[in-house]
Amino acid sequence: MLDIPKAIEAIGDAFKSAADYAKIAKKRQSETEIIKEKRQLKKAANTAEKIFRIFLKYIDELSEEDREKVEDLLKDFDKDD
Repeated sequence: MLDIPKAIEAIGDAFKSAADYAKIAKKRQSETEIIKEKRQLKKAANTAEKIFRIFLKYIDELSEEDREKVEDLLKDFDKDD
């Protein structure tokens, strides 16, 4: 004979397990996306630093106003490291 309360409990447990799995999968997906974004930001920062190094070779060619702006930007950039 079929035990209705146990069958209902089993169905409820199955739905709970599916919901828990979905939550865990969503969390892992979010963590993966954060890691990817962090890698992209690091790559962008490294590229910007290389650009600054090249650009600084020619800083004497700039007007005083532009040179000051570049120096301020470089200070801001270095603060974030």
